[in-house]
Amino acid sequence: MSNLKVEDAFPPGHPARHDYKPDSPEALEWRRKNVHPLGERDFPVDHPKACDSAGSTNHLEWLPGVDPLHPELEAHTGRDAATAARMQALNAELAAQATESPIAEPREAPEPPKPGSAALPSGQPGQ
Repeated sequence: MSNLKVEDAFPPGHPARHDYKPDSPEALEWRRKNVHPLGERDFPVDHPKACDSAGSTNHLEWLPGVDPLHPELEAHTGRDAATAARMQALNAELAAQATESPIAEPREAPEPPKPGSAALPSGQPGQ
């Protein structure tokens, strides 16, 4: 007995296969995966991002910072309402304690080196 396996030219259900039967379960499955009468698909059949796959989220509107699967959470931070209110109160307390920064004294920059000079400009670290 030989261990030869005949390689099929076409997968089961393909219309060009030697044993093709249009109403067979293999043919119906092949058509479901490969025939797209409305045009080219964006993702293969059963891909998680395909619009007709179970659990696809392509129909949801994804606004910036908002999780459409959890609209009860605060936008951009993902905090629940109680935590968001506590953080707002904490930030208000910190804002009341903040002091204004002192005004920095203006400084004049040193003169740049003359054109063609190999000397380092004055005011550099280590000089």
